[in-house]
Amino acid sequence: MNHWTSLARRALPVAGSLLAASSVPLWYGQHKPHNLWCEDSKPKKKLTVAELLALKGKRQIVLTTAFDEWTARAAEEAGVDMILAWGSCHEHSKFVIEAVRKGAPNTLIGSGINPGAYESQEKAIQLANEVRACGTDIIYCSGLVPDKFAGLRRQHFPCCGHVGYLPVNDTWLGGPRGVGKTAVEAKKIYDDVMALEAAGCIAVEMECVPDRVAAEITKRTKMLVFSMGSGPNCDGQFIFSEDLMGTHNGHYPRHSITYGHLMQEAIKALSQYRADVLSGAYPTAKHSIKIKAQEFADFMIAIS
Repeated sequence: MNHWTSLARRALPVAGSLLAASSVPLWYGQHKPHNLWCEDSKPKKKLTVAELLALKGKRQIVLTTAFDEWTARAAEEAGVDMILAWGSCHEHSKFVIEAVRKGAPNTLIGSGINPGAYESQEKAIQLANEVRACGTDIIYCSGLVPDKFAGLRRQHFPCCGHVGYLPVNDTWLGGPRGVGKTAVEAKKIYDDVMALEAAGCIAVEMECVPDRVAAEITKRTKMLVFSMGSGPNCDGQFIFSEDLMGTHNGHYPRHSITYGHLMQEAIKALSQYRADVLSGAYPTAKHSIKIKAQEFADFMIAIS
C-alpha cells in the first residue's frame, strides 16, 4: 500500500501504543468472547475473494488497518471483513503481515507492494509472492500502474488499486485535500478506475472523493469500491484502526470517527502503575511469592 511514505510515520507508532494498551480489554486473561457483536460462538469463517466480490450491492464491506497481532485479533473478534496491513518498507511489511495473520487467521488481509519498489512485472510478481507467503490475500498498490496489475492478475493475484487523494502524491496536490471537486478531476478519477478494472483489479480504494462522484463511479464499475472519506454509497468503508480506537496523536481527518480512547486508557493505566510503584502501593503481599520459614533459615545459613 503506498500510503507508505506519509502514512507510515502515522501508522507505525501504533504498534507500540497498542501493546501498551493491551491490558485494557477486559477479556484478556479471562474468558474471551469470540465476537462482541454476535451471540453465535462458532469460529468466524474467512471470506473468500469470490464471496467478497458477491457482496457488491448487497451490504457494506467493513475494512480497517492493523499493524500488530493485538489489533488484528480485535478486528477479527469484531467481525471486520478485511484488514489492511503494511510496513515502512517491503521487509518490514512482511514482518507486520505475519503478526497480523497470527492475530487474525480467519480474516482477509490486504497488503501492498510499493510501486517504486519494482521496475518490471516480473519484479512485481516476485514481491507479491513474498507478501502472499506471509499471509496476504489481496495485493494492494497505490498509484495508477495498471500495467503492473495486469501482470499480477495473469498470475491470479487478486489486486486492489487506489484513486483520488493519494498521500504519496501529497506535494503535487498542494497538501491534503479532496480530489474530484471539478468535472475534469472527477472524469480523471473515473478514467483511472476504468483503467484498473481493465487491468483486472477486483477492488479500488477511493480516497477523499466527493460522495456523489464516488456513488456514480461505484455504479459503473464491476470492481468493489472502498470509500475512505468518499461517502456512504460505495461498496465498503475503510477507516484506520487508530482513528477508530483513539490511539494516535496526529490529525484526525474529517471522515474519521472515534469509538474508543485506548491511548488515554493506556496512559491512565501506566501512570497509575508508576505512581503505585513510587508510593510502595505495588507490589503487595498478594503479588509476592512466599518461602517456608525453615527453607529461608537454611538459605540464610547457606549464604552466611
